[in-house]
Amino acid sequence: MWLVLLLVSTATHAREPVIELEGLTQQSLVEQVEFRPAAPDVPLEEVRTDKGFRPLHRADINQGISGQAYWLRTRLVNTHNKPVSWILVHKTSYLDHIELYTRDATASKFERAHLSDRVPFHERPIDYRTLAFPGQTGGDSYTDIYLKVYYDKPDSVSLQFTLYSPEAFTQAVQYENLWFGAYYGALAVMLFLALIIGTLLRRPSVFIYAALLLATGWKWTLLNGFGYQYLWPDSIYGHNEGFHIAFLLFALCATQFSKSFLNTRVHFPLGHRLLQVIQFVALAGIAVRLMGAYEPALHIAFITLAVIAFLLPVIGAHAWYSGLRYARWYFLAWLLYCVSLLLTLASAYLSIVPNGMYALILLQVGSLLEAVFLTVALTERLLNLETERRKALALANQDPLTGLGNRRLLQSEYEGFIESGSAHRKPMYLIMIDLDYFKQINDQYGHDAGDQVLREVARLLRAHCRDTDVCIRYGGEEFALLVRTDGVQSARAIAERIREEFARTPTLYEGHSIAHTLSCGVTPVQRHGQALSVNEMMKHADQALYEGKAAGRNCTVIYRDSLSNPSLQTIQ
Repeated sequence: MWLVLLLVSTATHAREPVIELEGLTQQSLVEQVEFRPAAPDVPLEEVRTDKGFRPLHRADINQGISGQAYWLRTRLVNTHNKPVSWILVHKTSYLDHIELYTRDATASKFERAHLSDRVPFHERPIDYRTLAFPGQTGGDSYTDIYLKVYYDKPDSVSLQFTLYSPEAFTQAVQYENLWFGAYYGALAVMLFLALIIGTLLRRPSVFIYAALLLATGWKWTLLNGFGYQYLWPDSIYGHNEGFHIAFLLFALCATQFSKSFLNTRVHFPLGHRLLQVIQFVALAGIAVRLMGAYEPALHIAFITLAVIAFLLPVIGAHAWYSGLRYARWYFLAWLLYCVSLLLTLASAYLSIVPNGMYALILLQVGSLLEAVFLTVALTERLLNLETERRKALALANQDPLTGLGNRRLLQSEYEGFIESGSAHRKPMYLIMIDLDYFKQINDQYGHDAGDQVLREVARLLRAHCRDTDVCIRYGGEEFALLVRTDGVQSARAIAERIREEFARTPTLYEGHSIAHTLSCGVTPVQRHGQALSVNEMMKHADQALYEGKAAGRNCTVIYRDSLSNPSLQTIQ
């Protein structure tokens, strides 16, 4: 019996958690500690005598939402003859309290140290974004450690601790700062671009996207602990009470951006109503939290995030399937983000996902990819809007029968020509064209034949125009060309080529060969070195054209202006 008891005692002693400090760099406390839950008011003396401790495995790190305290214990053993310093770090920034009880081999009592984010940041022993303890174990000695982890109010509990040597801790902080600097730098660049583009284009969806980036940044400064470390180190309320408000504001911005970006009111009425319901719930959660209620706001925040994690990818997929091409980037953005969001919620809320805070790291990477893909989606959407605007403008400036421009196009092109200063570099001339006896063609062959003749004129004009010329149907049987050329004789030559080809090429329509002619009036668009107004330019061209008709038609007339005696020159 004594032999059996000795073997059992030896086996039990062998299972006690021990961490060797010799050669320490970075050591996770998973599998190296034991843990047990307890009521928050249970003292150390009672916990030490209790037999409820069990090994901490990866599946035990995330305990979900809990109001209990959790105790962890281990022994740090230093087999070297010199003291070894160490730093014990908790991995979350939102833990309310850690009580550390330590006792060296030569001590009879445990020493207690208390860290909390319920005090100003500068009271922490280490200037670090999460709660961290410095300690030392003497040479050829050991340190027994008991850790008590708890919240003032039920929240998501993580038991993930890491033990560092001071050198390894400094290096780990440097690596973290590189990663976080890249993350927040990328967010800042995208926010800056969104604000500039939104200001220039005055698109509401761009400003809403900027608000989404701001909400994302605020949420992660809280979760990473940088907000409390650098931005509001004395605001205990801002750090501890801001998490759920930040989550709900993110949900508000995400749903509002989705409504604006996908125009859900028009394309997806049911999805639009669901998004409105989510926004109402989020606003209610913010109001509840501001009134002092904690647990209801916590559950509302987690449930709201879970719902949008399912809903937004579905809406994006439906939009893409319905023909909104730019929605594919929206869908990909939210798919990546929401998968990682669901994993994080499952680990934090339900404790069914192991591996501690790795889900949160995955979520932060997903949030960066989401922001990048949403930037791409927004850019494509703006390009589509610009393309649609140009198409609409082209249709508004186009004659539907001939496909040429109309008066509005002539007006805008000429004004642009004047504003650009091009009028002072190269001469421009207006050629007005009128079909001779067009009414007789309509009366003899019908209006469809007349329309075919007009289309033939349009084809002829396009054939004789350059890319820099403006070619329009002015109205009825009148056309106009705004051409840049070297001089009036060059402009006359263009008009003559059009006139001569039209006269010798009859229009074929339903077996009929329709002979026709036209007359041209040419005028410079400048007078005494100053550009004419559109009305003056058209008036001069009409005068030249009227003179051509009076002279027998089928001719080109140049408008000539002098200070003393304006006259018209007819060129047959």
